[in-house]
Amino acid sequence: MAGLIVVLAIGGFVWFNTNPTVAKSQAQGGPNSTVQPYDCPKPSANSELLCDILPANYVIAARLPNAPPAYCFNGMSDAACALLKQTQSNGVCDPNETWKTSPLDCACTGALVPDPYTGRCAAPASICLANGLGLNYVLPNILRDL
Repeated sequence: MAGLIVVLAIGGFVWFNTNPTVAKSQAQGGPNSTVQPYDCPKPSANSELLCDILPANYVIAARLPNAPPAYCFNGMSDAACALLKQTQSNGVCDPNETWKTSPLDCACTGALVPDPYTGRCAAPASICLANGLGLNYVLPNILRDL
């Protein structure tokens, strides 16, 4: 009986985190989302330090009152830096921001991970992502000793 409960719990967890409808809702912040699509050339990992454009007539929300000072990254263009300082930490994931350039606005929630192509949160985290955590060395040694 306990084995059945474990299997059902794992199955439910996997379904919830891989169901396209649930994952899409979490990735886009749900129905009242303030996440705008990334508006610069993709992949965002190549353009986020140079992204200095917003759609025509885009209104930038005011910065949050308790937000930390705006900052720029090394290697960021002057135009991208100036725009990022206007849009950073305002509670909206603006079209020029990514999870990396404005973590307060574009951070991933739950078990989602950022997509380096779109600059937005996308897929649920999986065991494949544990490779960089040293588990590719530790886990096989643990399993070997079992």
